[in-house]
Amino acid sequence: MDSAAEGFGGRQLRTLQDVSVLLNSSLEFRTVVEAALESTERLFSAQGSAVFLLDNESGSLSFFALTGAKKGVLKGFKIPSQLGIVGWVVEHGQPRFVPDTTEEPLLYRNVDERTGLVTRCLVCLPLITKGRMLGALEILNWPPGGLDWEKDRPFLETFANQIATALDNALLYEELSVAHESLRELDEMKSDFIAVASHELRTPATLIKSFHQVLASGQAGEVTATQRQILEKMAKGIAWLNRVVESVTSIASLDNRPDQNQPAMRLDLVKIAQRLVSELGLLFERRQQIVTLDFASSPMEVVGNETQIEQVLRNILINAIRFTRDGGRIGVTILPHEREVEVAVCDTGIGIPRQEQERIFERFYEVAPASQHTSGTVSFLSGGLGLGLAIARRIIELHGGRIWVDSEVGVGSTFSFTVPRPLEQT
Repeated sequence: MDSAAEGFGGRQLRTLQDVSVLLNSSLEFRTVVEAALESTERLFSAQGSAVFLLDNESGSLSFFALTGAKKGVLKGFKIPSQLGIVGWVVEHGQPRFVPDTTEEPLLYRNVDERTGLVTRCLVCLPLITKGRMLGALEILNWPPGGLDWEKDRPFLETFANQIATALDNALLYEELSVAHESLRELDEMKSDFIAVASHELRTPATLIKSFHQVLASGQAGEVTATQRQILEKMAKGIAWLNRVVESVTSIASLDNRPDQNQPAMRLDLVKIAQRLVSELGLLFERRQQIVTLDFASSPMEVVGNETQIEQVLRNILINAIRFTRDGGRIGVTILPHEREVEVAVCDTGIGIPRQEQERIFERFYEVAPASQHTSGTVSFLSGGLGLGLAIARRIIELHGGRIWVDSEVGVGSTFSFTVPRPLEQT
């Protein structure tokens, strides 16, 4: 990252980027929230932090996620929602910064008494999304100069919004999971689709919101080259989200009325691949992976839905990054055939056991347990909800194409899919 980005607060920006991926990456949501809290603690050299979840029925605030030496003591502990600084923040929907708690009348000292901790300073922010109060975020005990409220407020509010959006997503997913089980025999396909759609819509929404708030805070100053790149990413993200929203309504009826959803647009697979390789460049760079793109000619036209085809290739590339060691190689090859175009993503990753190669295309299936894949980033062996390849297969099937994998444990994997060419070219 260049000096302009560092002057803007490069560490904060990188933290927000990492947290955006982190909070939408795993079924072990409490674990990834705590990892996000730890990353923010490191920025300010803070002693501890917590996310409080509001229970409207019982009128209490519970420690949903927390860090620090006293984590075990406070696990599951609840406080009345009308008490303490956290209670005030939840009631008023406003942040509260307390640089010195010595004479702070609102401080709920029962927590200190329970843990033996001495709270010297703290900042607390509400977790609100779509007008709904979910709870609060608290960070406490930083050294002198560790946190400057005026300077750091935009970052903290953006971080709190990320937590709130992801928390809302997790709660909704939990509700949908319960509904999915109860309605499995009556309407399995519909409930499954709702779970998939909710995941796919919230991931880009969180990312867009994060970048927007960083820029809207006014902390960026003049638009530097680095900030211009962020603006471009945001614009692409907005366009991506809009296309997803538009296509979701048609996806809902694909199984019941496939004749109404035949794709009819001419697409250039080379341009789609070039765009994605460029957009994911920072991730390849961070993992020190070498990526190549080979194609016989350009353009390489197919017929399909651009948003969906891009989603297929994006999901496969993200998996390749995650399961290829640092310094590995990832290649994208586009090959023309008589009636279709084939895209192959080859990596030097860990490979997939033969008995698992068909099941990886099932929804919610991962080769390893979710608890073993919770790093929440694109770091080696990190993972998500097990939806990406299932979505990819359904999209390709609806396009009249094929998708498959060739893999050898310890050597690598090649994921391939085909998309039909225009009739006049076949």
